[in-house]
Amino acid sequence: MQGRRLLLPATALVALAGGAAALRARERPHDTVRRPSVAEVRDRDIAFYQRRIDADPSGAIDLVRLGTLLLERFRQQGEEADLISAETAARRSLTNRSVRNVAALQLLQAALFGQHRFREARGAAEQVVALDPGQPAARASLGEVLLELGDYATADELFRPLTSQRYTLAVAPRYARWLELRGHAGAARSLLEWARRKVARSDPLPIEQLAWFELRLGELALRFGAYAEARRRLDAGLALLPDHWRLLAARARLALATGDYGTAVRLGDSSLTRHLDPATLAEVGDAWRARGDAAQAAEYYRAMEAASRAPRGGFHRGWYLALLDHDRRVPEILAAVQRDLETRRDVYGYDLLAWALYKSGRPGEAKAAIARALAWGSEDPLLQTHARAIEAAR
Repeated sequence: MQGRRLLLPATALVALAGGAAALRARERPHDTVRRPSVAEVRDRDIAFYQRRIDADPSGAIDLVRLGTLLLERFRQQGEEADLISAETAARRSLTNRSVRNVAALQLLQAALFGQHRFREARGAAEQVVALDPGQPAARASLGEVLLELGDYATADELFRPLTSQRYTLAVAPRYARWLELRGHAGAARSLLEWARRKVARSDPLPIEQLAWFELRLGELALRFGAYAEARRRLDAGLALLPDHWRLLAARARLALATGDYGTAVRLGDSSLTRHLDPATLAEVGDAWRARGDAAQAAEYYRAMEAASRAPRGGFHRGWYLALLDHDRRVPEILAAVQRDLETRRDVYGYDLLAWALYKSGRPGEAKAAIARALAWGSEDPLLQTHARAIEAAR
């Protein structure tokens, strides 16, 4: 799955945490026990704001604060329930305050984006832009949604005027994504490097945001075969957040790509204990198969199928790609991809369609689909790999 980027500015995170801490300090004595982890602090803040909302359900600001914290926990733990709760908090805030409640609209957009409900996210993003048309961050956020929907022409119209504002933290990651999809992966990497350095100089250091940039840069390097760079970035991210399931999964993928199958199994299993991701199950299965243990690999592949059938949200392209790579449920996935393309005609949708057609023994149709995936100039090696396989099949 194309990774979902629920990124908030560092200043917002710092202010949010600081505000909660100050308010809690009035309620109870200072904690003299060991210093709590980032996750523990966040859980306490969630409980704190929930109590305030229970006491006064008519407010709007506390609901946004609660939803923002739930989004952050989703990024760390990957539980869809937190996204749904964040959406609920945003909608309740908008019900309580319907006029110029930009923060709630932004929260709603992020929660819908994380659930892959991009058409609805577009509506929320357009409302934010309508309230403040000159705000670069709002325009970049809308542009990010349009990239997921495959409306590249409109996204271009939003991102091109933002060139002079790209060196701001609220714009940089989204602008970099646009550059990457438009065939400028090197420029995207440079911009992400700038943003990572900017975050690293923050005081206090926003650990989760810095780890996100390490993950993003590590995954980009891994995709393009820069394995030493990928290892440096992912290890730096894990030094910040050793239990982050996405970082562990990405590091396992790197180990698999470089033939370190024992490490791929160990880190993949560590990620799976924190979040059951079908794509990671497939990768650990591949590592066992490469080690010559077909029986153990089959166990992971069966688990991948079972986990991908669970009712855990919307359309997950990463899961479907893993299933196609292992020739499982091909007709079902082809039908699902075709339905998705009715409303979401982006590069990776056409790539997935091409791969499903190829796996269905329909190389002529697959060639037409992969041509549409390549038409926008993306340099992603995965697309090139699929294109070569499809061409060879002809």
